[in-house]
Amino acid sequence: MNSMIKLVDFRGDALYRGNVLRMPAKFPYEDYVDFMIFMTKAADRPHGLIVTSGYKAGLVLVYLPKECGYSEGGVSRDWIISNWDKWVYPDCNVKDVYLIEGYVGTPP
Repeated sequence: MNSMIKLVDFRGDALYRGNVLRMPAKFPYEDYVDFMIFMTKAADRPHGLIVTSGYKAGLVLVYLPKECGYSEGGVSRDWIISNWDKWVYPDCNVKDVYLIEGYVGTPP
């Protein structure tokens, strides 16, 4: 479950809550940053991205617009790719973004 694939190479149609986008980053983030898809429970903005790594972990990055949704649930992969610079993180090319389908908790 911790395997990574480039987002642009992922063949699924949708991304779901708990999926993580990992990318090279610039200040105020570290060298790499992770954003996790979460459900907001707001009808007009049902999905968002939250920072899950580094100093900014726990902060909401963005509440995504309703049109990001995939018809069968989740967030449209194509929408994320097409709207990367406007809605997600323009400091990183979307071709450099990796998808992790979720984290697995491991014992200490």
